[in-house]
Amino acid sequence: MSEFLVFLMLWGVWLITPVFVDGIDSIGRLFVVKRDRSRRKGEDPIADEDLPMMSIIVPAHNEAAVIDRCLASVKAQRYPHEKLEVIVIDDGSTDGTADLAEAHASGEVDVRDLVIRGERITVGPFEGRFIVIRNGHAGKAHALNTGITASTGDIVVNIDSDVVLAPDAVRGIAEAFVRCPDMGAATGNIEIDWELVEERDSGGELVVDDEGLPVSKRLSHGERFLSHSQFLEYLGSFRLGRHAQAALDSMFTLAGACSAFRRSEVQTFFEYSNRTVSEDTDLTWQLHRRGVRVGFIPRARVLLEPTTDWDSLYAQRVRWARGQLEVCALSSDEKRKDGKKSGGNTLAKTLLYDHTLAFPRLVWAPLMLFFPLLGYSPKLLMIVFAAMYAFYVIIETINVFAVFQIAEEDTKARIERCGWAVLALPAYRFVVFYFRFAGFLIALREEQQWTTPGVTGGLRERLDVARLRSVRLAAATGRAMMLAWNWMFSAGLLVLVPLMTAGVALAHRLLAAGRRDG
Repeated sequence: MSEFLVFLMLWGVWLITPVFVDGIDSIGRLFVVKRDRSRRKGEDPIADEDLPMMSIIVPAHNEAAVIDRCLASVKAQRYPHEKLEVIVIDDGSTDGTADLAEAHASGEVDVRDLVIRGERITVGPFEGRFIVIRNGHAGKAHALNTGITASTGDIVVNIDSDVVLAPDAVRGIAEAFVRCPDMGAATGNIEIDWELVEERDSGGELVVDDEGLPVSKRLSHGERFLSHSQFLEYLGSFRLGRHAQAALDSMFTLAGACSAFRRSEVQTFFEYSNRTVSEDTDLTWQLHRRGVRVGFIPRARVLLEPTTDWDSLYAQRVRWARGQLEVCALSSDEKRKDGKKSGGNTLAKTLLYDHTLAFPRLVWAPLMLFFPLLGYSPKLLMIVFAAMYAFYVIIETINVFAVFQIAEEDTKARIERCGWAVLALPAYRFVVFYFRFAGFLIALREEQQWTTPGVTGGLRERLDVARLRSVRLAAATGRAMMLAWNWMFSAGLLVLVPLMTAGVALAHRLLAAGRRDG
């Protein structure tokens, strides 16, 4: 047997296959997005009189610190106010969120101007319909359903209370639905903006400059790394990923930060559900089962504050992964009205990427650290690691360059500012992959919960609980855990080491036989 075949057996299946799968997927998305953009060139703007009535639903629970800027960005929309209604659903807040929203509704609040991507936006009086509904603490899904029921617009837009809408976001949504009569729902274009992380004093009060505008927080090196990595991650996920899914009618999930729906879909069937921790994904698959086309609107730019610490990032990705798995379990065998598989091949592809191909990365990458003990040269392992990392850096660079070509000028400027993060993006994604894999494990062994403690936060919580227990119980538990760990470790070695040794020995025999035959 040739050396090349032995190389494929030993390295190709576990390492090269995921690399090439990721590479092919990236190239495919670029091709689909480019084709769809060329098809949509030359679209004329739509006159104000032809624009539909828009309903903006804002569910909120204890968001007094951020809801002011969100509602100010809604009031600053470049859209006819007489065709715009805003409905805030207060989900049992205890921090004055409802009072602040009602002040916006009555016009009593002194609305400050906004700075969006370096541009000062003047927020004038709002002349549309603005109502606040105090809903009690029933959860986000119930709050959204309440707002949708109270809405009257031709297009219903749900946004989170911590986002900032770009000035043309609502108009972009409206024009997209007018141009595409067959589109029943759509997701917005979510962008991370680290300048939304605002500076606050020791009392938690917002720090403003001489003009009364909020001062952006000066981020630490670690916070900047997380913010810039998420910025590039979201650009690829939405400008390429969501866009390609929409073009192929295979949208996996609507963005919770901004989703839009046609009134006809709201009237005939519509309900957010609490049966999973990812109500947006669950609803997306309900729409797929009804044969509703779900699109992506690049002009609907929604700015989102990044997660700036690892604990919060861990909790976020664990929840996303858990929700994904729950929705996959509920939707795996369901068909659309027209008999086609819901969402095309999106479900199968997601399971392949996030589960089937996950195990080689999870097991083989750490295992490579022990290969020198099996006779492999450390130099060879370093070359393999470097080659894999370089490949992923190339893929990330291609994706960022593609997004740069189609992005707005302010987004291009931010890409230039954080271009250095491309070199570290594969490492960031590798860590996030392990976070998401933890979500899959949690989904299998724990009851459904909305929040998840972070890595260090969870450790602190467990230590606090342990302090309340007796010394005897703690000691007994420790001994039991130690015995269990010793048993699992010994059993693992008894199974894993012989298999690894046999595999490596077989590979070396095949390699030697190939050399003799040659």
